[in-house]
Amino acid sequence: MKKSRSPHTKRIAALCLLLAGAPLLGACAPASFAGVTAHSSVLSVAAPLNRPAHAESRVAAPNDGVVTRMALESVPFQTAASAVYSRNGVIIDAGTASNGYIQIKYAGAQKRLKVQIRKDSAAYNYDLNSNGTPEIYSLQMGSGQYSVRVLENVSGNYYKELYNLPLAVTLSSETAPFLHANQYVNYSASSLAAKKAAELCAASGTDVEKLKAIYNYMIKTIKYDTDKAVGVTSSYVPNVDAVLTTQKGICFDYSSLMAAMLRSQGIPSKVVIGSVDTLAVTHAWNEVYLRGTGWITIKIEVSKTGWNLMDSTLGASNTVGTGYTAARIY
Repeated sequence: MKKSRSPHTKRIAALCLLLAGAPLLGACAPASFAGVTAHSSVLSVAAPLNRPAHAESRVAAPNDGVVTRMALESVPFQTAASAVYSRNGVIIDAGTASNGYIQIKYAGAQKRLKVQIRKDSAAYNYDLNSNGTPEIYSLQMGSGQYSVRVLENVSGNYYKELYNLPLAVTLSSETAPFLHANQYVNYSASSLAAKKAAELCAASGTDVEKLKAIYNYMIKTIKYDTDKAVGVTSSYVPNVDAVLTTQKGICFDYSSLMAAMLRSQGIPSKVVIGSVDTLAVTHAWNEVYLRGTGWITIKIEVSKTGWNLMDSTLGASNTVGTGYTAARIY
């Protein structure tokens, strides 16, 4: 006789994070996922990996695995009196949520960890170290209700959910998430990128002057790294100080370094990964917020001779440009 499943077993659901394995052809390609479908207890979730799959690597990232979702008790929403939450070795500090970011750390077994941050139908997935060092995660999807999930690798491509925190977020401003460091724009006040930005902007009085100083330095100094473009993997994360030191990198490096330098000067800047019609490939670029103007797109393209300046106005217009389609924003 076939044994019936226990109530606990019936409560277990599988969550599949499926990465589309499309060929990667251009500069900085985001991961692409299928739409949301439901079949019994299995979901295919439209949620990109934390690391954009770089077309420059000429390879597609593998499937990210299956999450075994365990039964969890309810979690309280964020309140002013309690902004730090912990469970199963996971500590989430949401005290800075209004500034557009949270910090997460894990003090447990040395296993591969994932963080998923979801709002409405959009989601971003990231890695989390297991050495207890806090990492910064952006709340770049605006004010509203978020879900913050921390997942632990069980074996192979299987994960279990350690924590699922509902988080109500009210941003202090729409630009708040783009004024601070995160995994892709990783810098501090003492980093080389921040120091170089201060040096470049020492004689600049306005944000436009600062933007021009940093922008002109970048396109004249940072060279395109063809060798790196061939070998980079889907787990690649820019190191802005290393790019500044070597003075070369791929488009993801360029946009990350530029965002770090601008943010360190108090100028909101986005790292955008998406498509550009004129390039016919995926690409990374920056959007910068200027007071009195709004968000402008800093459009550069790479050629055999270096970076090509596509918009010399730098603040004269708030147009985002023809053919620029954003897929992921950091």
